[in-house]
Amino acid sequence: MKQRLFKSFFLNAMAVFLVCVTVFTVLLLLDMNDVNRQHLNAEASLAAAVLQSGGQGALETVSLEDSRIRWLGQDGAVLYDSAPDLRPLASQALEMDDGTVLEVSNVGYTLPHLLLQSFTPLLFVAALAVGLSALLATRAAKTVTEPLNRIDFSHPDERDVEEELKPVVRRLAAQNRQILSQMEDLNREHDRQDRLRREFTANVSHELKTPLTSINGFAELIRDGLARPEDVQRFAGKICDEARRLMDLVGDILRLSRLEERGHCLSLEPLDLLDEARLTAEQLHGLALRRDVTVTVAGDPGHIQGSKKIVAEILHNLTDNAIQYNRPGGSVAITVTETDTEAAVSVRDTGIGIPREELPRIFERFYRVDKSHSRELGGTGLGLSIVKHGAACHDAQLHVESTLGQGTEITVTFPKKRPPSFAGSGPIQKRETGIGEN
Repeated sequence: MKQRLFKSFFLNAMAVFLVCVTVFTVLLLLDMNDVNRQHLNAEASLAAAVLQSGGQGALETVSLEDSRIRWLGQDGAVLYDSAPDLRPLASQALEMDDGTVLEVSNVGYTLPHLLLQSFTPLLFVAALAVGLSALLATRAAKTVTEPLNRIDFSHPDERDVEEELKPVVRRLAAQNRQILSQMEDLNREHDRQDRLRREFTANVSHELKTPLTSINGFAELIRDGLARPEDVQRFAGKICDEARRLMDLVGDILRLSRLEERGHCLSLEPLDLLDEARLTAEQLHGLALRRDVTVTVAGDPGHIQGSKKIVAEILHNLTDNAIQYNRPGGSVAITVTETDTEAAVSVRDTGIGIPREELPRIFERFYRVDKSHSRELGGTGLGLSIVKHGAACHDAQLHVESTLGQGTEITVTFPKKRPPSFAGSGPIQKRETGIGEN
């Protein structure tokens, strides 16, 4: 910065010097030309007086330095020329009483001639100007940069600087506070992510260990011949159930990991939410019959641009939860609505609801409101996490409403515009909810 300031100040000073020298030279040239004209007038008057008093003989005795005297006849013929070889630049002519013309001229002054005559003093002045400009530029640059160098950028205090720099120091202090705040937010987020990662690892380990323990226990009983013949088929069925549960868990973990990858949600196509909801209801019709729950689908078409597979997973998880955590004889209503800018699908059940204090955690991985009931139903605890990330993948909004003991409604609102690629968790609005996680 100091070098740039020095260069700027020095070039500006030299530019001012050159402009001043040019203006001074032009003014000096004009003044000298004016003096030269007056000198010519005086010389012409003198020569005319000599010619009138003494004729040509007297005129020939007149000697003017750097001047040329010519006497021209009435017909323009040269009667007398004092310096035929002189090439004058300025002249003054006087008409005599007898009709002849007396002309006095001299070399005058030109800008190159004037500069040549003034070369030595101009060179001295130029050297002096360069030296002074460099000195002044150095001092000016130092004057500007020293107060800046004294600023403590880590802890700027406007009381320690000049008045002109106080706005800069205030902005630095504000930026430092903002940076510190952002760093604290980043540290908190890092700690939160680290905590979630540890919890996720612990939960995965636990969830994997439970079915593996059951599989290993039943298999050892059969291998060691400790199981009665009539129990072998039942134990084999338990092994199959736990293996299927293990496969479901691994599948959900893989789906959730893919949803969390940036750029995963790029394969989009036109979708009709009402058709997707009807297809989901058909797929879960058997489960609804077993749970004695009625599933209905109604509403507008709901056209969006989305990933068919991910939208299907969202609807499947929401509807499956609404059926699993419902009451015998209950109902699940899937409703699709549409406006010019967005389309929404809501899944409402008549379940038991959950306490208000459980609301902030319903979309966490492996979180279950009723852990014992969830295990009976065979859930993995990742259903609503998949819903949350799938909604974020489409830049969709999640809205949850519930009344304890009466039921829950979860609404996913999709924008009509083409959604961006996956960019992390989307905004979620939570109220009381009665949906657990599968």
